Amino acid sequence: MKKIVILIVVLGLVAIGTSYLLKPALKEVKPAKLLPADTMLMVELVNLEKSIDGFKSGKLGQKLNEIDLTGVMQALEVPVKAIEEYKKTKSAVLSTLDSMLFNELFGQETVLAVLPLKIDHLTPEGLNKALGSLVLISRPKSSAELVEFASRILAKNLKFQTEVYAEYEIKSFELDSDITVHYSLADGLLVATLDRQAIKTCLDLRKNQQPSLDQNEYYRNLRSKLASPGTKTFVYNNTKKMYESILNISRLIIKEEEFSDTERSLAAFKGFKAIGYASYDDGSDLLQDKTLVMIDKKGLEPVYAKAYCSEPGENKTLQIVPDNTLFYYWANNMYLKSFWDICCENQYLNDEEKESMKTSLEKETGVSFDEVLQAFGNQFGLILTDINTGGLFPIPELTFFVETANQDTVAKLMDSVTQKSGMVLQKEEFNDIKINYIMLPFGNDVQPAYAFFNGFCLISINHQLIKDMISTYKNGDNITTDKDFLTVNKGLTDKNNNIMFVKIDQLIDKIKELVILGRDMIVLKDQGEAEKAAIVISGVINPALDGLKMYRTIGSRTFTKEDEIEADIYYKIDR
Repeated sequence: MKKIVILIVVLGLVAIGTSYLLKPALKEVKPAKLLPADTMLMVELVNLEKSIDGFKSGKLGQKLNEIDLTGVMQALEVPVKAIEEYKKTKSAVLSTLDSMLFNELFGQETVLAVLPLKIDHLTPEGLNKALGSLVLISRPKSSAELVEFASRILAKNLKFQTEVYAEYEIKSFELDSDITVHYSLADGLLVATLDRQAIKTCLDLRKNQQPSLDQNEYYRNLRSKLASPGTKTFVYNNTKKMYESILNISRLIIKEEEFSDTERSLAAFKGFKAIGYASYDDGSDLLQDKTLVMIDKKGLEPVYAKAYCSEPGENKTLQIVPDNTLFYYWANNMYLKSFWDICCENQYLNDEEKESMKTSLEKETGVSFDEVLQAFGNQFGLILTDINTGGLFPIPELTFFVETANQDTVAKLMDSVTQKSGMVLQKEEFNDIKINYIMLPFGNDVQPAYAFFNGFCLISINHQLIKDMISTYKNGDNITTDKDFLTVNKGLTDKNNNIMFVKIDQLIDKIKELVILGRDMIVLKDQGEAEKAAIVISGVINPALDGLKMYRTIGSRTFTKEDEIEADIYYKIDR
Protein backbone atom coordinates (compact mmCIF):
# COMPACT_ATOMS: atom_id res chain seq x y z
CA MET A 1 0.00 0.00 0.00
CA LYS A 2 2.88 2.36 0.74
CA LYS A 3 3.96 2.26 -2.91
CA ILE A 4 0.42 3.08 -4.01
CA VAL A 5 0.29 6.02 -1.61
CA ILE A 6 3.63 7.25 -2.97
CA LEU A 7 2.29 7.02 -6.50
CA ILE A 8 -0.90 8.90 -5.66
CA VAL A 9 0.99 11.72 -3.92
CA VAL A 10 3.57 12.03 -6.69
CA LEU A 11 0.69 12.26 -9.14
CA GLY A 12 -0.64 15.09 -6.99
CA LEU A 13 2.55 17.05 -7.50
CA VAL A 14 1.27 18.31 -10.79
CA ALA A 15 -1.83 19.68 -9.09
CA ILE A 16 0.30 21.57 -6.58
CA GLY A 17 2.09 23.21 -9.47
CA THR A 18 -1.10 24.28 -11.22
CA SER A 19 -0.32 27.98 -10.99
CA TYR A 20 2.88 27.34 -12.91
CA LEU A 21 1.20 25.16 -15.49
CA LEU A 22 -1.41 27.79 -16.26
CA LYS A 23 1.23 30.28 -17.38
CA PRO A 24 1.58 30.90 -21.16
CA ALA A 25 2.94 27.77 -22.86
CA LEU A 26 6.65 27.66 -23.50
CA LYS A 27 8.36 26.07 -26.48
CA GLU A 28 8.02 22.32 -26.01
CA VAL A 29 11.15 20.73 -24.53
CA LYS A 30 11.83 17.01 -24.90
CA PRO A 31 12.29 15.06 -21.64
CA ALA A 32 15.66 13.80 -22.92
CA LYS A 33 16.98 17.36 -22.58
CA LEU A 34 16.49 17.06 -18.80
CA LEU A 35 18.42 13.80 -18.49
CA PRO A 36 22.23 13.42 -18.38
CA ALA A 37 24.00 12.09 -21.45
CA ASP A 38 25.07 8.96 -19.56
CA THR A 39 21.53 8.03 -18.41
CA MET A 40 21.37 4.23 -18.15
CA LEU A 41 17.69 3.63 -18.82
CA MET A 42 14.81 5.65 -20.20
CA VAL A 43 11.24 4.38 -20.59
CA GLU A 44 8.90 6.75 -22.42
CA LEU A 45 5.13 6.22 -22.46
CA VAL A 46 3.08 8.23 -24.92
CA ASN A 47 -0.57 8.87 -24.01
CA LEU A 48 -0.75 6.24 -21.29
CA GLU A 49 -4.33 7.26 -20.55
CA LYS A 50 -5.37 6.20 -24.06
CA SER A 51 -3.46 2.91 -23.76
CA ILE A 52 -5.15 2.08 -20.46
CA ASP A 53 -8.58 2.92 -21.87
CA GLY A 54 -7.81 0.75 -24.89
CA PHE A 55 -6.76 -2.12 -22.65
CA LYS A 56 -9.92 -1.84 -20.58
CA SER A 57 -12.17 -1.89 -23.65
CA GLY A 58 -10.18 -4.72 -25.30
CA LYS A 59 -11.09 -8.38 -24.95
CA LEU A 60 -8.30 -9.12 -22.48
CA GLY A 61 -9.25 -6.17 -20.27
CA GLN A 62 -12.92 -7.12 -20.36
CA LYS A 63 -12.21 -10.73 -19.45
CA LEU A 64 -9.92 -9.72 -16.58
CA ASN A 65 -12.62 -7.34 -15.35
CA GLU A 66 -15.07 -10.25 -15.26
CA ILE A 67 -12.88 -12.19 -12.85
CA ASP A 68 -14.37 -12.10 -9.35
CA LEU A 69 -11.16 -12.71 -7.43
CA THR A 70 -12.85 -11.84 -4.13
CA GLY A 71 -15.45 -14.53 -4.75
CA VAL A 72 -12.75 -17.04 -5.69
CA MET A 73 -10.79 -16.26 -2.52
CA GLN A 74 -13.93 -16.67 -0.41
CA ALA A 75 -14.74 -20.00 -2.08
CA LEU A 76 -11.20 -21.15 -1.31
CA GLU A 77 -11.66 -20.03 2.32
CA VAL A 78 -8.79 -17.57 2.20
CA PRO A 79 -8.43 -15.68 5.52
CA VAL A 80 -10.74 -12.67 5.77
CA LYS A 81 -7.81 -10.36 6.56
CA ALA A 82 -6.07 -11.27 3.30
CA ILE A 83 -9.30 -10.73 1.32
CA GLU A 84 -9.85 -7.30 2.89
CA GLU A 85 -6.24 -6.32 2.14
CA TYR A 86 -6.71 -7.35 -1.50
CA LYS A 87 -9.97 -5.36 -1.79
CA LYS A 88 -8.31 -2.32 -0.24
CA THR A 89 -5.34 -2.53 -2.60
CA LYS A 90 -7.56 -3.07 -5.65
CA SER A 91 -9.71 -0.09 -4.72
CA ALA A 92 -6.64 2.16 -4.29
CA VAL A 93 -5.15 1.12 -7.64
CA LEU A 94 -8.41 1.49 -9.60
CA SER A 95 -9.25 4.85 -8.02
CA THR A 96 -5.77 6.09 -8.91
CA LEU A 97 -6.01 4.93 -12.53
CA ASP A 98 -9.46 6.51 -12.88
CA SER A 99 -8.57 9.79 -11.17
CA MET A 100 -8.29 13.09 -13.00
CA LEU A 101 -4.85 13.58 -11.47
CA PHE A 102 -3.61 10.38 -13.11
CA ASN A 103 -5.06 11.36 -16.45
CA GLU A 104 -3.58 14.84 -16.07
CA LEU A 105 -0.14 13.52 -15.32
CA PHE A 106 0.00 10.76 -17.92
CA GLY A 107 -2.21 12.43 -20.49
CA GLN A 108 0.55 13.28 -22.94
CA GLU A 109 4.06 12.03 -22.26
CA THR A 110 5.68 10.31 -19.29
CA VAL A 111 9.28 9.20 -18.81
CA LEU A 112 10.82 7.02 -16.12
CA ALA A 113 14.61 7.11 -16.14
CA VAL A 114 17.52 5.62 -14.21
CA LEU A 115 20.56 7.86 -13.83
CA PRO A 116 24.06 6.37 -13.43
CA LEU A 117 24.36 4.48 -10.15
CA LYS A 118 27.10 5.58 -7.78
CA ILE A 119 27.28 3.13 -4.90
CA ASP A 120 30.48 3.03 -2.89
CA HIS A 121 29.23 0.98 0.05
CA LEU A 122 26.33 -1.39 0.61
CA THR A 123 24.82 0.60 3.47
CA PRO A 124 21.21 1.78 3.89
CA GLU A 125 22.40 5.24 2.89
CA GLY A 126 24.04 3.83 -0.22
CA LEU A 127 20.91 1.93 -1.22
CA ASN A 128 18.75 5.03 -0.69
CA LYS A 129 21.15 6.90 -2.92
CA ALA A 130 20.66 4.23 -5.58
CA LEU A 131 16.88 4.64 -5.27
CA GLY A 132 17.42 8.33 -5.78
CA SER A 133 18.73 7.64 -9.26
CA LEU A 134 15.10 7.15 -10.39
CA VAL A 135 13.63 10.17 -12.17
CA LEU A 136 10.02 10.74 -13.25
CA ILE A 137 9.36 13.34 -15.95
CA SER A 138 5.87 14.16 -17.15
CA ARG A 139 4.23 16.55 -19.56
CA PRO A 140 0.81 17.21 -17.94
CA LYS A 141 -2.27 18.37 -19.82
CA SER A 142 -2.66 21.48 -17.66
CA SER A 143 -6.36 22.10 -17.08
CA ALA A 144 -8.02 24.73 -14.85
CA GLU A 145 -10.02 22.00 -13.09
CA LEU A 146 -6.83 21.08 -11.27
CA VAL A 147 -7.32 23.95 -8.84
CA GLU A 148 -9.90 21.84 -7.00
CA PHE A 149 -7.47 18.91 -6.76
CA ALA A 150 -4.70 21.20 -5.57
CA SER A 151 -6.79 22.23 -2.57
CA ARG A 152 -7.46 18.57 -1.75
CA ILE A 153 -3.80 17.63 -1.80
CA LEU A 154 -2.75 20.70 0.18
CA ALA A 155 -5.34 19.85 2.84
CA LYS A 156 -3.60 16.61 3.70
CA ASN A 157 -1.22 18.29 6.19
CA LEU A 158 1.82 17.65 4.05
CA LYS A 159 4.72 19.89 5.05
CA PHE A 160 6.43 21.41 2.02
CA GLN A 161 9.88 22.96 1.80
CA THR A 162 10.92 25.16 -1.07
CA GLU A 163 14.44 25.79 -2.36
CA VAL A 164 15.14 28.36 -5.04
CA TYR A 165 17.65 26.89 -7.48
CA ALA A 166 18.62 29.31 -10.26
CA GLU A 167 15.30 30.30 -11.87
CA TYR A 168 13.59 27.12 -10.66
CA GLU A 169 11.85 26.15 -7.43
CA ILE A 170 12.45 22.73 -5.94
CA LYS A 171 9.64 21.67 -3.60
CA SER A 172 10.10 18.77 -1.16
CA PHE A 173 7.87 16.86 1.24
CA GLU A 174 8.21 13.72 3.32
CA LEU A 175 6.13 10.63 2.59
CA ASP A 176 7.80 8.57 5.28
CA SER A 177 10.60 8.93 7.77
CA ASP A 178 13.14 7.87 5.13
CA ILE A 179 11.39 8.87 1.88
CA THR A 180 11.33 12.44 0.61
CA VAL A 181 9.92 13.50 -2.74
CA HIS A 182 11.53 16.41 -4.60
CA TYR A 183 9.90 17.99 -7.63
CA SER A 184 10.15 20.99 -9.86
CA LEU A 185 8.52 22.44 -12.98
CA ALA A 186 10.88 23.17 -15.85
CA ASP A 187 9.87 24.24 -19.34
CA GLY A 188 6.39 22.75 -19.03
CA LEU A 189 7.69 19.46 -17.62
CA LEU A 190 7.20 18.08 -14.14
CA VAL A 191 10.38 16.47 -12.77
CA ALA A 192 10.21 14.34 -9.62
CA THR A 193 12.90 12.34 -7.81
CA LEU A 194 13.66 10.86 -4.40
CA ASP A 195 17.07 12.57 -4.26
CA ARG A 196 17.65 16.31 -4.12
CA GLN A 197 20.95 16.15 -5.98
CA ALA A 198 19.39 14.09 -8.78
CA ILE A 199 16.80 16.76 -9.54
CA LYS A 200 19.51 19.43 -9.44
CA THR A 201 21.49 17.38 -11.95
CA CYS A 202 18.48 17.42 -14.28
CA LEU A 203 17.90 21.16 -13.84
CA ASP A 204 21.59 21.91 -14.39
CA LEU A 205 21.24 20.60 -17.92
CA ARG A 206 18.83 23.45 -18.69
CA LYS A 207 20.60 26.05 -16.56
CA ASN A 208 24.15 25.44 -17.83
CA GLN A 209 23.29 23.89 -21.21
CA GLN A 210 25.39 20.83 -20.34
CA PRO A 211 25.37 17.73 -22.61
CA SER A 212 22.05 15.92 -22.22
CA LEU A 213 20.74 12.53 -23.28
CA ASP A 214 19.31 14.23 -26.35
CA GLN A 215 22.91 14.74 -27.52
CA ASN A 216 24.09 11.19 -26.78
CA GLU A 217 25.23 9.47 -29.98
CA TYR A 218 23.63 6.12 -29.10
CA TYR A 219 20.34 7.72 -28.09
CA ARG A 220 20.11 9.90 -31.18
CA ASN A 221 20.85 6.95 -33.45
CA LEU A 222 18.21 4.71 -31.89
CA ARG A 223 15.64 7.48 -31.53
CA SER A 224 15.91 8.44 -35.20
CA LYS A 225 15.36 4.84 -36.29
CA LEU A 226 12.60 3.86 -33.87
CA ALA A 227 10.47 6.91 -33.10
CA SER A 228 7.45 7.58 -35.33
CA PRO A 229 3.96 9.13 -35.01
CA GLY A 230 2.50 5.71 -34.10
CA THR A 231 4.96 5.04 -31.27
CA LYS A 232 3.27 4.36 -27.93
CA THR A 233 6.37 3.15 -26.01
CA PHE A 234 10.05 3.92 -26.45
CA VAL A 235 12.83 2.39 -24.35
CA TYR A 236 16.50 3.30 -24.40
CA ASN A 237 19.16 1.37 -22.51
CA ASN A 238 22.81 2.36 -22.35
CA THR A 239 23.93 -1.28 -22.17
CA LYS A 240 27.61 -0.44 -22.01
CA LYS A 241 27.08 1.83 -18.99
CA MET A 242 24.74 -0.66 -17.30
CA TYR A 243 27.25 -3.49 -17.84
CA GLU A 244 29.94 -1.43 -16.12
CA SER A 245 27.59 -0.52 -13.24
CA ILE A 246 26.59 -4.15 -12.63
CA LEU A 247 30.24 -5.15 -12.51
CA ASN A 248 31.02 -2.33 -10.04
CA ILE A 249 28.11 -3.30 -7.77
CA SER A 250 29.11 -6.97 -8.00
CA ARG A 251 32.56 -6.10 -6.69
CA LEU A 252 30.92 -4.74 -3.54
CA ILE A 253 28.76 -7.78 -2.78
CA ILE A 254 30.81 -10.71 -4.12
CA LYS A 255 34.01 -12.08 -2.71
CA GLU A 256 37.07 -11.24 -4.76
CA GLU A 257 37.83 -14.88 -5.53
CA GLU A 258 34.26 -15.39 -6.82
CA PHE A 259 34.05 -12.21 -8.88
CA SER A 260 35.47 -13.86 -11.98
CA ASP A 261 32.38 -16.12 -12.08
CA THR A 262 30.09 -13.08 -12.25
CA GLU A 263 32.27 -11.41 -14.85
CA ARG A 264 32.18 -14.58 -16.91
CA SER A 265 28.38 -14.85 -16.65
CA LEU A 266 28.02 -11.28 -17.95
CA ALA A 267 30.48 -11.76 -20.81
CA ALA A 268 27.61 -12.30 -23.24
CA PHE A 269 26.78 -8.57 -22.93
CA LYS A 270 30.29 -7.33 -23.48
CA GLY A 271 30.47 -5.38 -26.72
CA PHE A 272 26.81 -4.30 -26.54
CA LYS A 273 26.68 -0.51 -26.77
CA ALA A 274 22.98 0.31 -26.45
CA ILE A 275 19.52 -1.19 -26.92
CA GLY A 276 16.44 0.58 -28.22
CA TYR A 277 12.87 -0.68 -28.24
CA ALA A 278 9.62 0.75 -29.55
CA SER A 279 6.03 -0.48 -29.76
CA TYR A 280 3.59 0.83 -32.34
CA ASP A 281 -0.19 0.95 -32.58
CA ASP A 282 -1.80 2.61 -35.59
CA GLY A 283 -5.31 1.52 -34.66
CA SER A 284 -5.36 -1.44 -37.08
CA ASP A 285 -5.49 -5.13 -36.12
CA LEU A 286 -1.71 -5.46 -36.53
CA LEU A 287 0.62 -4.31 -33.73
CA GLN A 288 4.39 -4.06 -34.06
CA ASP A 289 7.38 -4.12 -31.73
CA LYS A 290 10.92 -3.33 -32.88
CA THR A 291 14.21 -3.76 -31.03
CA LEU A 292 17.64 -2.55 -32.15
CA VAL A 293 20.85 -3.68 -30.45
CA MET A 294 23.93 -1.57 -31.23
CA ILE A 295 27.07 -3.71 -31.07
CA ASP A 296 30.80 -3.20 -31.19
CA LYS A 297 31.96 -6.26 -33.11
CA LYS A 298 35.55 -5.80 -32.00
CA GLY A 299 34.48 -5.55 -28.36
CA LEU A 300 32.46 -8.79 -28.34
CA GLU A 301 33.79 -11.79 -26.49
CA PRO A 302 35.27 -14.08 -29.19
CA VAL A 303 33.18 -17.09 -28.07
CA TYR A 304 29.95 -15.12 -28.61
CA ALA A 305 30.96 -13.11 -31.68
CA LYS A 306 30.24 -15.93 -34.14
CA ALA A 307 26.64 -16.38 -33.02
CA TYR A 308 25.93 -12.63 -32.70
CA CYS A 309 27.42 -11.68 -36.06
CA SER A 310 26.35 -14.55 -38.31
CA GLU A 311 25.07 -13.41 -41.69
CA PRO A 312 21.31 -13.52 -42.35
CA GLY A 313 20.54 -16.47 -44.60
CA GLU A 314 17.84 -18.18 -46.61
CA ASN A 315 15.47 -20.33 -44.56
CA LYS A 316 15.62 -23.75 -46.23
CA THR A 317 12.89 -25.30 -44.07
CA LEU A 318 9.83 -23.21 -44.94
CA GLN A 319 8.86 -25.64 -47.69
CA ILE A 320 8.60 -28.60 -45.27
CA VAL A 321 6.60 -26.87 -42.51
CA PRO A 322 2.89 -27.93 -42.64
CA ASP A 323 0.26 -25.20 -42.92
CA ASN A 324 -1.46 -26.40 -39.71
CA THR A 325 1.59 -25.65 -37.56
CA LEU A 326 0.87 -24.07 -34.16
CA PHE A 327 4.46 -23.11 -33.29
CA TYR A 328 7.51 -22.84 -35.54
CA TYR A 329 11.04 -21.70 -34.79
CA TRP A 330 14.05 -21.55 -37.10
CA ALA A 331 17.57 -20.16 -36.65
CA ASN A 332 20.85 -20.24 -38.56
CA ASN A 333 23.36 -19.58 -35.78
CA MET A 334 24.12 -23.09 -34.53
CA TYR A 335 27.91 -23.06 -34.34
CA LEU A 336 28.83 -26.16 -32.33
CA LYS A 337 32.45 -25.09 -31.93
CA SER A 338 31.38 -21.77 -30.39
CA PHE A 339 28.86 -23.51 -28.10
CA TRP A 340 31.55 -25.95 -27.01
CA ASP A 341 33.97 -23.11 -26.22
CA ILE A 342 31.28 -21.27 -24.21
CA CYS A 343 30.44 -24.39 -22.19
CA CYS A 344 34.08 -25.14 -21.48
CA GLU A 345 34.69 -21.57 -20.37
CA ASN A 346 31.63 -21.43 -18.12
CA GLN A 347 32.45 -24.80 -16.54
CA TYR A 348 36.16 -23.94 -16.13
CA LEU A 349 37.23 -27.11 -17.94
CA ASN A 350 40.97 -27.57 -18.26
CA ASP A 351 42.66 -29.23 -21.24
CA GLU A 352 42.74 -32.63 -19.53
CA GLU A 353 38.99 -32.53 -18.81
CA LYS A 354 38.23 -31.45 -22.35
CA GLU A 355 40.23 -34.32 -23.80
CA SER A 356 38.51 -36.75 -21.44
CA MET A 357 35.08 -35.66 -22.70
CA LYS A 358 36.18 -35.92 -26.33
CA THR A 359 37.58 -39.40 -25.78
CA SER A 360 34.40 -40.50 -24.01
CA LEU A 361 32.27 -39.25 -26.90
CA GLU A 362 34.30 -41.17 -29.46
CA LYS A 363 34.21 -44.32 -27.31
CA GLU A 364 30.43 -44.16 -26.94
CA THR A 365 29.54 -43.27 -30.53
CA GLY A 366 32.48 -44.31 -32.67
CA VAL A 367 32.63 -40.77 -34.02
CA SER A 368 35.44 -38.36 -33.19
CA PHE A 369 34.76 -34.96 -31.65
CA ASP A 370 36.02 -33.11 -34.73
CA GLU A 371 33.78 -35.24 -36.97
CA VAL A 372 30.77 -34.29 -34.87
CA LEU A 373 31.59 -30.58 -35.19
CA GLN A 374 31.82 -30.90 -38.96
CA ALA A 375 28.71 -33.09 -39.33
CA PHE A 376 26.12 -30.37 -38.79
CA GLY A 377 25.23 -27.16 -40.57
CA ASN A 378 24.08 -23.93 -38.93
CA GLN A 379 20.29 -24.20 -39.33
CA PHE A 380 18.04 -25.80 -36.71
CA GLY A 381 14.60 -25.43 -35.18
CA LEU A 382 11.36 -27.13 -34.20
CA ILE A 383 7.76 -27.52 -35.32
CA LEU A 384 4.69 -28.12 -33.15
CA THR A 385 1.54 -29.06 -35.08
CA ASP A 386 -0.72 -30.21 -32.23
CA ILE A 387 -0.95 -31.38 -28.63
CA ASN A 388 -2.88 -34.61 -28.25
CA THR A 389 -4.82 -34.54 -24.98
CA GLY A 390 -7.11 -37.49 -25.68
CA GLY A 391 -5.00 -40.08 -23.83
CA LEU A 392 -3.75 -40.62 -20.31
CA PHE A 393 -1.05 -37.98 -20.76
CA PRO A 394 -0.54 -35.13 -23.26
CA ILE A 395 1.54 -35.86 -26.34
CA PRO A 396 2.99 -32.91 -28.26
CA GLU A 397 3.24 -33.51 -32.00
CA LEU A 398 6.76 -32.14 -32.09
CA THR A 399 9.54 -32.35 -34.66
CA PHE A 400 13.11 -31.11 -34.25
CA PHE A 401 15.21 -30.45 -37.33
CA VAL A 402 18.91 -29.77 -37.82
CA GLU A 403 20.90 -29.10 -40.96
CA THR A 404 23.40 -31.79 -41.92
CA ALA A 405 26.79 -31.18 -43.51
CA ASN A 406 27.81 -34.84 -43.41
CA GLN A 407 24.81 -37.18 -43.45
CA ASP A 408 26.90 -40.34 -42.98
CA THR A 409 28.38 -39.06 -39.72
CA VAL A 410 24.97 -37.96 -38.38
CA ALA A 411 23.50 -41.36 -39.36
CA LYS A 412 26.31 -43.07 -37.47
CA LEU A 413 25.51 -40.96 -34.39
CA MET A 414 21.80 -41.77 -34.58
CA ASP A 415 22.49 -45.51 -34.99
CA SER A 416 24.80 -45.43 -31.99
CA VAL A 417 22.14 -43.76 -29.81
CA THR A 418 19.45 -46.30 -30.74
CA GLN A 419 21.78 -49.26 -30.30
CA LYS A 420 22.79 -48.06 -26.84
CA SER A 421 19.10 -47.90 -25.90
CA GLY A 422 18.67 -51.56 -26.78
CA MET A 423 15.67 -50.83 -29.00
CA VAL A 424 15.24 -52.18 -32.51
CA LEU A 425 14.83 -49.68 -35.34
CA GLN A 426 11.96 -50.21 -37.74
CA LYS A 427 12.35 -48.91 -41.28
CA GLU A 428 9.78 -47.61 -43.74
CA GLU A 429 10.06 -45.92 -47.11
CA PHE A 430 7.78 -43.03 -47.97
CA ASN A 431 8.15 -41.22 -51.32
CA ASP A 432 11.63 -42.76 -51.66
CA ILE A 433 12.68 -41.42 -48.25
CA LYS A 434 13.77 -43.93 -45.60
CA ILE A 435 12.19 -43.29 -42.21
CA ASN A 436 13.63 -44.96 -39.10
CA TYR A 437 11.42 -45.34 -36.04
CA ILE A 438 11.06 -47.23 -32.77
CA MET A 439 7.93 -49.15 -31.85
CA LEU A 440 6.79 -48.38 -28.31
CA PRO A 441 3.74 -49.73 -26.42
CA PHE A 442 2.01 -46.33 -26.39
CA GLY A 443 0.17 -46.45 -29.70
CA ASN A 444 0.97 -44.69 -32.97
CA ASP A 445 1.29 -41.24 -31.36
CA VAL A 446 4.59 -42.15 -29.66
CA GLN A 447 6.98 -43.80 -32.10
CA PRO A 448 10.25 -41.81 -32.02
CA ALA A 449 11.49 -41.46 -35.57
CA TYR A 450 14.11 -39.78 -37.71
CA ALA A 451 14.84 -39.33 -41.38
CA PHE A 452 17.13 -37.40 -43.68
CA PHE A 453 15.32 -35.12 -46.06
CA ASN A 454 16.22 -32.05 -48.12
CA GLY A 455 19.54 -31.52 -46.32
CA PHE A 456 18.13 -31.90 -42.80
CA CYS A 457 17.84 -34.55 -40.15
CA LEU A 458 14.24 -34.65 -38.96
CA ILE A 459 13.68 -36.07 -35.46
CA SER A 460 10.05 -36.50 -34.44
CA ILE A 461 7.84 -38.07 -31.80
CA ASN A 462 6.29 -40.29 -34.48
CA HIS A 463 6.97 -41.17 -38.10
CA GLN A 464 3.60 -39.85 -39.35
CA LEU A 465 4.76 -36.28 -38.67
CA ILE A 466 7.81 -36.86 -40.87
CA LYS A 467 5.53 -38.20 -43.61
CA ASP A 468 3.42 -35.05 -43.29
CA MET A 469 6.51 -32.87 -43.75
CA ILE A 470 7.59 -34.79 -46.83
CA SER A 471 4.07 -34.54 -48.27
CA THR A 472 4.04 -30.80 -47.52
CA TYR A 473 7.21 -30.36 -49.54
CA LYS A 474 5.74 -32.34 -52.42
CA ASN A 475 2.29 -30.68 -52.59
CA GLY A 476 3.34 -27.12 -51.74
CA ASP A 477 0.74 -26.61 -49.00
CA ASN A 478 3.33 -25.27 -46.57
CA ILE A 479 3.25 -22.60 -43.90
CA THR A 480 3.84 -19.78 -46.40
CA THR A 481 0.35 -20.41 -47.82
CA ASP A 482 -1.37 -20.23 -44.43
CA LYS A 483 -3.56 -17.12 -44.05
CA ASP A 484 -2.44 -16.51 -40.45
CA PHE A 485 1.22 -16.69 -41.50
CA LEU A 486 0.59 -14.32 -44.41
CA THR A 487 -0.95 -11.77 -42.03
CA VAL A 488 2.27 -11.42 -40.00
CA ASN A 489 4.71 -12.15 -42.81
CA LYS A 490 6.57 -8.86 -42.68
CA GLY A 491 9.94 -10.24 -43.73
CA LEU A 492 9.58 -13.76 -42.29
CA THR A 493 10.43 -15.30 -45.65
CA ASP A 494 13.39 -12.95 -46.28
CA LYS A 495 16.97 -13.67 -45.27
CA ASN A 496 17.08 -13.77 -41.46
CA ASN A 497 18.99 -15.16 -38.50
CA ASN A 498 15.89 -16.54 -36.82
CA ILE A 499 12.13 -16.45 -37.14
CA MET A 500 9.24 -17.55 -34.94
CA PHE A 501 5.57 -18.05 -35.76
CA VAL A 502 2.84 -18.83 -33.20
CA LYS A 503 -0.91 -19.29 -33.55
CA ILE A 504 -1.65 -17.95 -30.07
CA ASP A 505 -5.41 -18.46 -30.09
CA GLN A 506 -5.19 -22.12 -31.14
CA LEU A 507 -2.30 -22.78 -28.78
CA ILE A 508 -4.33 -21.35 -25.90
CA ASP A 509 -7.16 -23.76 -26.72
CA LYS A 510 -4.65 -26.58 -26.27
CA ILE A 511 -3.42 -25.07 -23.01
CA LYS A 512 -6.99 -25.04 -21.72
CA GLU A 513 -7.24 -28.74 -22.54
CA LEU A 514 -4.00 -29.33 -20.63
CA VAL A 515 -5.40 -27.46 -17.64
CA ILE A 516 -8.49 -29.71 -17.63
CA LEU A 517 -6.27 -32.78 -17.94
CA GLY A 518 -4.26 -31.57 -14.96
CA ARG A 519 -7.44 -31.11 -12.95
CA ASP A 520 -8.57 -34.65 -13.80
CA MET A 521 -5.24 -36.01 -12.61
CA ILE A 522 -5.66 -34.16 -9.32
CA VAL A 523 -9.09 -35.79 -8.90
CA LEU A 524 -7.41 -39.20 -8.84
CA LYS A 525 -5.24 -38.11 -5.90
CA ASP A 526 -7.35 -35.72 -3.81
CA GLN A 527 -11.01 -34.84 -4.41
CA GLY A 528 -10.82 -31.80 -2.13
CA GLU A 529 -7.83 -30.33 -3.95
CA ALA A 530 -9.56 -31.04 -7.25
CA GLU A 531 -12.58 -28.98 -6.19
CA LYS A 532 -10.30 -26.07 -5.29
CA ALA A 533 -8.50 -26.42 -8.63
CA ALA A 534 -11.86 -26.32 -10.43
CA ILE A 535 -12.74 -23.04 -8.68
CA VAL A 536 -9.45 -21.43 -9.76
CA ILE A 537 -9.71 -22.79 -13.30
CA SER A 538 -13.28 -21.60 -13.92
CA GLY A 539 -12.95 -18.36 -11.96
CA VAL A 540 -9.47 -17.15 -12.95
CA ILE A 541 -7.48 -19.26 -15.42
CA ASN A 542 -10.08 -19.77 -18.15
CA PRO A 543 -11.24 -16.12 -18.29
CA ALA A 544 -7.62 -14.95 -18.46
CA LEU A 545 -6.80 -17.43 -21.23
CA ASP A 546 -9.94 -16.43 -23.15
CA GLY A 547 -8.83 -12.82 -22.92
CA LEU A 548 -5.33 -13.64 -24.20
CA LYS A 549 -6.89 -15.14 -27.31
CA MET A 550 -7.33 -11.59 -28.58
CA TYR A 551 -3.66 -11.99 -29.61
CA ARG A 552 -4.35 -14.37 -32.47
CA THR A 553 -1.01 -14.73 -34.20
CA ILE A 554 2.60 -13.69 -33.62
CA GLY A 555 5.40 -13.52 -36.16
CA SER A 556 8.94 -12.42 -35.31
CA ARG A 557 12.26 -12.14 -37.13
CA THR A 558 15.81 -11.27 -36.08
CA PHE A 559 18.65 -10.35 -38.41
CA THR A 560 22.08 -8.77 -38.13
CA LYS A 561 23.26 -5.65 -39.89
CA GLU A 562 26.68 -4.08 -40.10
CA ASP A 563 26.80 -2.77 -36.53
CA GLU A 564 23.45 -3.75 -35.02
CA ILE A 565 20.94 -6.54 -34.53
CA GLU A 566 17.29 -5.92 -35.38
CA ALA A 567 14.29 -7.84 -34.02
CA ASP A 568 10.77 -7.24 -35.33
CA ILE A 569 7.57 -8.70 -33.87
CA TYR A 570 4.09 -8.43 -35.38
CA TYR A 571 0.89 -9.31 -33.53
CA LYS A 572 -2.44 -9.97 -35.25
CA ILE A 573 -5.07 -9.01 -32.68
CA ASP A 574 -8.82 -9.20 -32.39
CA ARG A 575 -9.90 -5.85 -30.95
